[in-house]
Amino acid sequence: MINRPKLNIKAFEIALENAGLDNEELDIIEHIRYIGIFDELSLRKALNLPGKPPALYRLNKACEKIAVSLPEHTERMLQWSISQSPDQISWMGNLVCSIGFNADGERLEPERGTVLYHTFVVHKELFNGLGIT
Repeated sequence: MINRPKLNIKAFEIALENAGLDNEELDIIEHIRYIGIFDELSLRKALNLPGKPPALYRLNKACEKIAVSLPEHTERMLQWSISQSPDQISWMGNLVCSIGFNADGERLEPERGTVLYHTFVVHKELFNGLGIT
């Protein structure tokens, strides 16, 4: 198993600044960094987003824009993302978050019968909900 590549927070902040995110995309990134754990429904409700396109699609698009400034990290992250997926498929959203696990080590996803929606956790180095920098 591949270890998750850790983001350099300063490089991430610069990439975020240079990504050209629209207000909605920036709101998504800042919200998940503050809240720490989320799913499609909680993200839509918290940010008052319409159902289409899905909030996770919007997150993915924001991550694609951020990734442009982090090419080496993104390549390592995509390899890690593949290693985490039961279907061996990468997801660009893994740049900032990944699927959560319960206390028994099971993925938090409907397919496992553990939650109603796929539940994600922001990467620790990006979490800013405690106001610690």
